[in-house]
Amino acid sequence: MDEKLMVSLTTLLTGFVVVFMVLLLLIFVIKIYSTIVYNIQNKPKKDKSKKDDDDTPKGTGVGGKVSSSASSTGVSGEVLAAIAAAVDFLYGKGNVRIKNIKKSSSRSAWGKAGVVANTRPF
Repeated sequence: MDEKLMVSLTTLLTGFVVVFMVLLLLIFVIKIYSTIVYNIQNKPKKDKSKKDDDDTPKGTGVGGKVSSSASSTGVSGEVLAAIAAAVDFLYGKGNVRIKNIKKSSSRSAWGKAGVVANTRPF
């Protein structure tokens, strides 16, 4: 009986050591992977931003400054840039200018969908 107990304890201890060593190996691999991904994502961008500014055609109204009426509505610059790019894409490379941007309502798209779904007639 004493020999069976020693074999059982040795097997148990070996199992614990193997499991914890594999866990430590996984932690190490994940740390290295996250460091590599972080360094790739935060690499300094050298010439790409200058190239993007030069590619904007003149007179489209897309590459210019944001007017005070558009920025005073609380719409972020990223949203304004996306709207300007969409308008430029739809209407071509002509002299298109965005005069005013307003938020349509205070409800989100999910809120609007909920109102439509719950107020539909039978």
